[in-house]
Amino acid sequence: SVATASRLDAIRSVYGVSVARNIMQIEASDEDPSSSIFKMDGFISNSNYVAKKITMVLFINGRLVDCSALKRAIEIVYAATLPKASKPFIYMSVVLPPEHVDVNVHPTKREVSLLNQEVIIEKIQSAVESKLRNCNESRTFQEQVVDPSPSSPMVTIKDSPINLSASGVKSQKVPVHKMVRTDSLDPAGRLHAYLQVNPSSHSEKNPSLTSVRSSIRQRRNPKETSDLTSTQELNNDIDNNCHSALLDIVRHCTYIGMADDTLALVQYKTQLYLANVVNLSKELMYQQVLRRFAHFNAIQLSDPAPLPELIMLALKEEDLDLECNEKDELNEKIAEMNTELLKEKAEMLEEYFCIYVDSHGN
Repeated sequence: SVATASRLDAIRSVYGVSVARNIMQIEASDEDPSSSIFKMDGFISNSNYVAKKITMVLFINGRLVDCSALKRAIEIVYAATLPKASKPFIYMSVVLPPEHVDVNVHPTKREVSLLNQEVIIEKIQSAVESKLRNCNESRTFQEQVVDPSPSSPMVTIKDSPINLSASGVKSQKVPVHKMVRTDSLDPAGRLHAYLQVNPSSHSEKNPSLTSVRSSIRQRRNPKETSDLTSTQELNNDIDNNCHSALLDIVRHCTYIGMADDTLALVQYKTQLYLANVVNLSKELMYQQVLRRFAHFNAIQLSDPAPLPELIMLALKEEDLDLECNEKDELNEKIAEMNTELLKEKAEMLEEYFCIYVDSHGN
């Protein structure tokens, strides 16, 4: 590489543009004589980097060497932090006192061992993990543009089986939209095109399944609403303040999978969206309560649930500081007061929400 170029330019010229585009700077150091003295700086690949094998370029005090323990430790961090990611690219330059490096591990002096090696590796591991967790919050996805022009070949999948000869498969080039699912509404982009469907279906074995499904659908989306003016006004507020574009996304999106504990990936047309499942669920429950007001179905629990315990669970969910005993006492008082209040309103709860509360607060 060019002598005057920066490290990033050197990596770009030796390993290519795609590597240089998907790496981020990293640093770690320690100046405690009792544990370890070292300085590390370099570059590591982010969550968008793709490769089949690990590449580690390690310089210790300006000399290109190997340290299998450090290499293995970083590989473990990548496997734990980015389970779906491929093997990483790592460039590191470590500077430490020369007397802390043992170069006699290998005949060619290629492999080295370090004094306080475990401590140094642990600190570098922590720095790599912290950097990866921050970079993993944003991923880059390549978007495919669908050409709607009539000239582009379109394949319509029909119910009748299609038999392709071996020669026919070779001669016909597979169009792009058949290789990648692009739009759930477009027949050529649906998942059905890629599935081998068995003729024997489960519905034939269980004829009552259809009737059960229809009854569940009716229960989920009841037609009747409350005659109360207050609930009708609240329902009107929801309808009037509805975001038409977001409604369209929720109605026609395809579920991909969970990205983490709260965010789900959904596809709408050629776009990928992150949906907050917690917020969506809260909004759904609120709207369902209004729609079903005074028309709920009762579910009988085998063991009646005690209200004070349920209220305590809700209070702990909101309160992050769980170590404070005073708050526990306060929460118990709140639970006790609210239980008495709900027992007083038992008749109304049963009529409007079909929730039966007995005299013991269950």
